[in-house]
Amino acid sequence: MGLGIQILNLNPCYDHWVIISNVPKTPNVLRGDHVVKLVDGKGLNIARVFNLLGFHDYLCINVLGGDVGKIISSKCREEGIKTAEFWINDENRINTAVVYEYEKRMLMVNEPGPVMTPDEIERFIHYLDSFIEEKSTLVISGSAPRGFEAKHMSRIAQMAKERGCRLMVDTSNEWLKELVKFEPEMVKVNADEFKVTFELSSLSVEKLYEVKKRYKIDVLCVTLGKDGSITLTEDRVFHARPKLVHSDFSVGSGDSFFAGYLYEEAMGKSVEERLIFATACGMANTLKYGAAIFDVKDLYEQLPFVELVEERL
Repeated sequence: MGLGIQILNLNPCYDHWVIISNVPKTPNVLRGDHVVKLVDGKGLNIARVFNLLGFHDYLCINVLGGDVGKIISSKCREEGIKTAEFWINDENRINTAVVYEYEKRMLMVNEPGPVMTPDEIERFIHYLDSFIEEKSTLVISGSAPRGFEAKHMSRIAQMAKERGCRLMVDTSNEWLKELVKFEPEMVKVNADEFKVTFELSSLSVEKLYEVKKRYKIDVLCVTLGKDGSITLTEDRVFHARPKLVHSDFSVGSGDSFFAGYLYEEAMGKSVEERLIFATACGMANTLKYGAAIFDVKDLYEQLPFVELVEERL
């Protein structure tokens, strides 16, 4: 059997989480008490959760470059993440999270990332031709390198649709605006990105339904951080909420949520079961530093603390 889920991870990175446990003794100098290092990017976070759950019917397609790209490649092998690699000349980004543990806050510093040349983009789209399988699931998750425009994303979506693939999307801005034109089976996006992309001042079920109907999206899921998520299907609305909030450090919780949803869907579970499990994944992600890093035991302990409320459209 071929690979069931292809994950497009256009803008991977290598993350450093610097944990500062106590008030610094020297002004303007931060010395970490410990550091968490990991490969990151929405697609890689999904893949990491898949591995955690024992699901291996996937392939994460990374765009890599430079010495940082070599580190990402090596770390993926160490973690057993199943990848395909397309190499470019420019270098992948290193992102730094400074966690002020004593104040329960963090600062995330993201580098701008590499630039893909027009020739590299053309070769990459040709490269994808050998990986996107007939009637499989294509997950497009995260941002893209500089130079990679909405029109390029459109060509990938068109390729997938021509092969009868299911399109699952978690991105924003011009890439999301372009991808919804291809009637994706699912769009999962956080509330802030959704409002910016579709120029909304606020969210309501009515406004979400308008977007869902306009673009013929089967499942529209908007995540709301510690307030959970709101999901619209054909004729129902689901509000999934955590009853407990463990931490304010939630980087990677949206990716963990999406991975949990995709996993449960692959297992043939109902929408209700998918959303409860996905929410528990997002909650478990907040228990440790680093994106999409948690224990299966912690995940299953969260399940009783998920509230799911349903209403009719």
